[in-house]
Amino acid sequence: MANFNKAARAVIKVGLGRGFVVQSGRRRLIITAAHCLPSFPPCHGASFTEERTYAQLLGPLGNEPSVWAECLFADPIGDIAVLGEPDGQELSDECEAYDELVKACEPIPVTDAKESGRARLLSLDGEWIECDVKHSGGPLWISGAAKGINGGMSGSPIIADDGSAIGIVCLSGGPPEKLHTDGGPNPRLLGNLPGWLLKSLNRS
Repeated sequence: MANFNKAARAVIKVGLGRGFVVQSGRRRLIITAAHCLPSFPPCHGASFTEERTYAQLLGPLGNEPSVWAECLFADPIGDIAVLGEPDGQELSDECEAYDELVKACEPIPVTDAKESGRARLLSLDGEWIECDVKHSGGPLWISGAAKGINGGMSGSPIIADDGSAIGIVCLSGGPPEKLHTDGGPNPRLLGNLPGWLLKSLNRS
């Protein structure tokens, strides 16, 4: 249970969804679902800082978002995004607020998912619920989530039995009036994160 308590301390609010903190070298970054961003950054390698920076996007769970972040990576097909601190020169106060937020969190180590196995999801009321996950070299598919996969859980980590993050909650299926216990495709971290980040991540 200690590993799951530690993992819960990494989860934060990202827009109308969630994200979680990881350690990348000396930096603490946030992984989330791309659809949790209020808008998509421009597809341009020389875009301006303000075009990639989001105001009042982040915050502790249960609070209104008030902290700014810059988008470092976003994949609209895989539905995954990586956020970092705002520019420290142009937005020094906002950068400091980001640092305070992520330093109060406990980064989650990242590992790859087994082709099939048990995992846990963080429910809206903060309880870890068990589920089954599987993949065939691509995204993760969730089944049997006891309390369902609900709106507002997007961007939450999918956690393996050892407390490491293996994926992101993005999609559930079925009619809206029913409990959604299955979902996918969901990003698998080692399959969907960019190579530059995978090289520097704290892995279990």
